[in-house]
Amino acid sequence: MNPQPHALVLSLLFFFFFSPALISATSAATTDAYPSVYGDDSCGLGGDNLVAPRREVYGGGQIFDITHRYHPDMPAFESNEGIGQFLWMVRTIKNGSIANNSGMKMQTHTGTHLDAPGHFYDHYFQAGFDVDTLDLDVLNGPALLVDVPRDSNITADVMKSLHIPKGVRRVLFRTLNTDRRLMFKKEFDSTYVAFTTNGAQWLADNTDIKLVGVDYLSAASYEHLTPAHLAFLKNRDIILVEALKLDDVPAGVYNVHCLPLRLLVAMNLRTQIHVVVIFSSILLISAANDAYPSMYGDVSCGPSGGATGNLVAPPMREVYGNGRIFDITHRYHPDMPSFETDEGIGQFLWIVRRMKNGSIANISEMKMQTHTGTHLDAPGHFYDHYFDAGFDVDTLDLDVLNGPALLVDAPRDRNITADAMKSLQIPKGVRRVLFRTLNTDRHLMFKKKFDSSYVGFTKDGAQWLVDNTDIKLDIILVESLKLDDVPAGIYDVHCLPLRLLGAEGSPIEEITVLKSKSSMPESSIHTQTSSFSSSA
Repeated sequence: MNPQPHALVLSLLFFFFFSPALISATSAATTDAYPSVYGDDSCGLGGDNLVAPRREVYGGGQIFDITHRYHPDMPAFESNEGIGQFLWMVRTIKNGSIANNSGMKMQTHTGTHLDAPGHFYDHYFQAGFDVDTLDLDVLNGPALLVDVPRDSNITADVMKSLHIPKGVRRVLFRTLNTDRRLMFKKEFDSTYVAFTTNGAQWLADNTDIKLVGVDYLSAASYEHLTPAHLAFLKNRDIILVEALKLDDVPAGVYNVHCLPLRLLVAMNLRTQIHVVVIFSSILLISAANDAYPSMYGDVSCGPSGGATGNLVAPPMREVYGNGRIFDITHRYHPDMPSFETDEGIGQFLWIVRRMKNGSIANISEMKMQTHTGTHLDAPGHFYDHYFDAGFDVDTLDLDVLNGPALLVDAPRDRNITADAMKSLQIPKGVRRVLFRTLNTDRHLMFKKKFDSSYVGFTKDGAQWLVDNTDIKLDIILVESLKLDDVPAGIYDVHCLPLRLLGAEGSPIEEITVLKSKSSMPESSIHTQTSSFSSSA
């Protein structure tokens, strides 16, 4: 199904640098990776014994989710009321629809999120420096999680005391905010810990840090809200990731994956963050200064260069890091196709606060259904008893959604039937498969009008996959992928849904596929080590 997507979000994964023994364990397909996998209950369709899992750690301790769940009492900036009701049912099976479909509405800096350059610089906003111009090579790779002294904001002196080595490009700062559990309190607390102006400027002037992660709603302290943001965002080479969930994650080196939704002309993005404590082919992502040929900080004008100065927004790209990262998520725009309509998704994004109108920052809001664009389906989408039992997108297994995947070309003359599945000869041990079909050749996702002649699975094709392959645990459907110009083969896929309590589907804050050197099934894939100094 293709109902519509959710709010502006981002996703992060951390991979801890462990020993090779633990590494090899992470790459093997194991049936106990999801202790309470949602298909392993003993009841039938009317089962009464279902218990939806709620977890922060996946894959036997290899993946930590460091994104906060979205719920009405989540704190919002300068509000005592929380974010309020943000999710509602658009269609329900109980009322005669064939599936449950949700809609959601929220501002773009809610919960775990990031800031694009246009958040505090209006001329960057007008020039088109939205979240879709951010560099995935910066947002994905080795990161350092550090504990900040608990008796101070992050000043220049505090930054000096942390002794962060040169070459480190991504740092997550854990502060007193985590100890005080501020993100678990409904009322906004202006006494949160964050960067002062001189701390932000010291970081910009004296380190190689390009991704700054913090554990409350703003990277800038309340007293330094505007000047600290300006220091960070001035050159458009630093990305701020805010409201991280860093409880119970040991300090150390991780591999982070931060995947924002592709929202055109949105200055912020919600974030889904996961920490992965493993070595895998993801470590092929190494930091290189030339990985972004047109780095968005490399323009000749400064932040005061007129209304738009001579700024040229970075080109819209699908490939990052010299071919190591493929973005296979579709951009969200009003003419994006929507299921069973000729009108596209329509206007989904608007400005609620504007610097031109006197606000200190630009802030967007978006409203969509949850199955729009590139998205995934939770069990409760078509099974009402799973929906009632709470099997929403926050119960999906991140160990299934992240790891080696096989991209195959399906026969172009038919739907994916049982015979088509047999012809593909997918090896045993492969758990994740992306099917490229005639839909890609016909560019259906680039056409406004819904086309019911699209290629998909037939009933017997779906049943054959369930009965005869290892593509399960159980099965998670990811729909509307952008597979143009990506060679068939084996990749490392990262699929990160929003943590939407009660939602039967979610847009994928982005799916990023990273090339794997292996050409073997997942059960045979051996992960490779990489030094932090060479890739941080």
